[in-house]
Amino acid sequence: MNPLAEVTFEDADKNLFQVDDPRLRADALKHSVLPRLHLLLNHCISLIRQVYGIEVFDDSIVSCSPGFREKRQRELKLLYRWAFVGLGGSRTKNKWHGLQRPNGKPVQIVPFRFGFGLEEEGLGLSLTPWAGRLTDDSSRKLLQFHIDFESSIHRLCYFSGLRPTVNYDDGLDPLASISEHYQAMLQKHLFTPHFYPQVPMPYPVISDTVERIAEQYVVFFPIYDAYIQISKDAPSRFRELLQKANQWLRSLSQEPDATDRPAAGITSEHIEARQAAEQRVKVMPALRWQVFQRDNWTCLSCGRGSNDAVILHVDHIVPRSRGGQDALANYQTLCHLCNIGKSNRDDTDLRTLAAISNDFGAQPVSASSTT
Repeated sequence: MNPLAEVTFEDADKNLFQVDDPRLRADALKHSVLPRLHLLLNHCISLIRQVYGIEVFDDSIVSCSPGFREKRQRELKLLYRWAFVGLGGSRTKNKWHGLQRPNGKPVQIVPFRFGFGLEEEGLGLSLTPWAGRLTDDSSRKLLQFHIDFESSIHRLCYFSGLRPTVNYDDGLDPLASISEHYQAMLQKHLFTPHFYPQVPMPYPVISDTVERIAEQYVVFFPIYDAYIQISKDAPSRFRELLQKANQWLRSLSQEPDATDRPAAGITSEHIEARQAAEQRVKVMPALRWQVFQRDNWTCLSCGRGSNDAVILHVDHIVPRSRGGQDALANYQTLCHLCNIGKSNRDDTDLRTLAAISNDFGAQPVSASSTT
């Protein structure tokens, strides 16, 4: 089974960024979008073990956003414009000897995140700093890595669809080389390493496209790893990881279906995915998320939610094929596993059953067992 089969992003996810209710938008991102991004990251971590022989959790933790508290004293007002899941350096004392703060205190957490972001424009990779400033000496170490391996880093950027963001200077020509920009940044103590997607993967983001972006993540991982090694004041293993990445890519090119990988832009697979999405639940942009919100962001059949590695679907209680209406009262939340087990002959209202079960202290009723 394809581990990324359920990790797709459709126009309904794009429409989420049009929802005006801050709490509803944040909850939808946290409980519906983040679980899919987590599955994507977990797949990449497994590939990193396979390709590089590295256990990422020796040095990193999973970082995600939105990450707000469920119970808040104040009403949530921020309209999140993104959802992000990625790796960041673990919070550890006396480990990151290679970096220092301007106040002379040691760094307790590596201030870089490498992961996947979903925005209204689509899905993309990024490697960015996210917290605090470093001493000039610490910044110089990171910048020197970019100068020493400029050509290799440039090739990794090209392969992974990322662009480095540099600080432009009045004394440099607009088309000056990246190395010249790095040298100028070094002289003026302006080092802020950002890598953003040149063009995010547009909606609908189908499973083949997700597999491609996972491959890009794994290939770009040596740069993130270089930041980790510099932060630990450990010897560089960048060249070694590049060799392993090349070996892996050669093995992929020898697979029978290597020529069938999707090209950039709108393909026949995108069209088919769009047509398939049109056959699913059609709701107004906010209504889909209101169904999840009403059902407490959990599957009404098994009781699992976003913390249980499941993906939530909107299900028709009375199927369309039997005259079911596209209305809030006819929608219920199921996870992708329970939704597969529910047939079009099943018109069980699990919200009603859940209420009865709660009254008697019973467990949720399985959708696949109802008739």
